[in-house]
Amino acid sequence: MPPLFSSTEFWTSLIVALIGGGGVGAIIGAISSRRKDTADIAAQACDILTDSVIKPLREQVESQESQIQHLEDRQRKYFALAAYTRQLFHWLGLFCEIVEPDFLARHPKPHLPDELRADVAPETLEDE
Repeated sequence: MPPLFSSTEFWTSLIVALIGGGGVGAIIGAISSRRKDTADIAAQACDILTDSVIKPLREQVESQESQIQHLEDRQRKYFALAAYTRQLFHWLGLFCEIVEPDFLARHPKPHLPDELRADVAPETLEDE
């Protein structure tokens, strides 16, 4: 080893130069800058993920929620219409019995299809 690196004065001068000349500050700055760059890159990746994946998924979910709400409203109207129609035809059946007692014997009420029974007349289903 050359005598320069083995001398105490060299190492003392080097340490004083690093501390006093900002060498340590530069090292700390570089490390913190690297951490900041990593944080910025992570934030950018998060923004990209949000914009390209999460935001479209949220929009799709909101659209589907709107469609589901619309279908539920239509279903409520359908059930109300089915209940009203059913009540109306029961009323007409009674009216026909009063006006012409033999009408229902000559023209029996049509059979309710099984696939409609749960929606139109759930009370007629047998308990299993």
